[in-house]
Amino acid sequence: MHFDNVVIVEDNYRNFYPTSLSTPISDLIIGGLRYYEHIALWLMNMGFDAKIYVVTRDYLSRLWSGIAESLLSKVGLRYFIKYVQNTSDISGPSLIIHTSLLPRIDTLNNLINGIGGEVRCGNRVLLSFTDDGDVNNVIDNCDLPILDGIWSVIRWNTYLLRENLKYLVKLVGDKVVDSDVSSNAVIDEKGGNAIMIGATVESLAYVRGPVLLGPGSRILPHAYVREGSVLYAHNVVGGEIKNSIMDMHSLKEHFSYLGDSYVGRWVNIGAGSVTSNLKNTMGVIRYGGINTGLTKLGSVIGDWAKIGINTSIMSGRYIGQGSNVLGLIRANVPPFKLCINDDCKEYLLDKVVEVYKRFTRLRGVNANENEILLIRAVYDASLHEAPL
Repeated sequence: MHFDNVVIVEDNYRNFYPTSLSTPISDLIIGGLRYYEHIALWLMNMGFDAKIYVVTRDYLSRLWSGIAESLLSKVGLRYFIKYVQNTSDISGPSLIIHTSLLPRIDTLNNLINGIGGEVRCGNRVLLSFTDDGDVNNVIDNCDLPILDGIWSVIRWNTYLLRENLKYLVKLVGDKVVDSDVSSNAVIDEKGGNAIMIGATVESLAYVRGPVLLGPGSRILPHAYVREGSVLYAHNVVGGEIKNSIMDMHSLKEHFSYLGDSYVGRWVNIGAGSVTSNLKNTMGVIRYGGINTGLTKLGSVIGDWAKIGINTSIMSGRYIGQGSNVLGLIRANVPPFKLCINDDCKEYLLDKVVEVYKRFTRLRGVNANENEILLIRAVYDASLHEAPL
């Protein structure tokens, strides 16, 4: 099958709230890489020379390309990606992948060899091949792993770490690249690979695979980094972390617990703060009123949020972008709120921008003007998009 382009279309972004307010679904991290990076990794391993286009919302298509780092680019792998609001500028035969489809490389290999048209699950399109808009035969397959919402990212994260990152190791040539691992650290790979790229693991840390520790990430002494942990770039972790994803420049330096959770960019988690990932009743956890089918689900913490010391967040709760919380958080927190326990008030936009600038200075990097524009755009979007 020949195609010039791969077009990634984000499905049902509302179910990824609040993370989707500030990140295209194509750039959410799952299994160690951003969604589109799994597609790029697949193309490289298959020897396909195709351009990747991401169809997303207007303000994200305009601002995003200057914000997010790419781990694949950090290790010297090259690909083309462009963010667009619609497909009018895309010409030629295209493979269209919807973000409802888990980007497992072996699954993509099987699908690409078996279709000439479209793969669906009921009325949900997962993957299609179009040549000038024509769709040929349709295959219905509901046995494929599906991403229904942000909770599905947590559900499939460890699985995808095991399944796909062997292909990254194949291209890079090793599991440990430009990393400093103390001789007194314990690296346990009985359950999966511990992949480290430009990372530091300090003395007496315990790392249990599968995990991915990305560029500039640091594991502090006595930390317990469990299976499924992903530190994408420039993260610092102490205490315990399990099956959780941290995007760029987010910190959890002190003794605390982060389990089955998703943490956005530029988040700071204070000392002693914990995310509950299991109800006392051992029952199924709901997220924004939606039955996730999961008994283990922690927190979803949006970009630029700050979690104060000794804060406890109940299972399946989210903290919106730019919010600042402290105490016992039993309810979901929308973006741009200042909360002590469940008592919340508005958190000024200019204050969120100023705190972001202070954080960049603390981290020794320059503030990104596109990031500041995105904070303002997300604030505007949050005023018009109802919380989940």
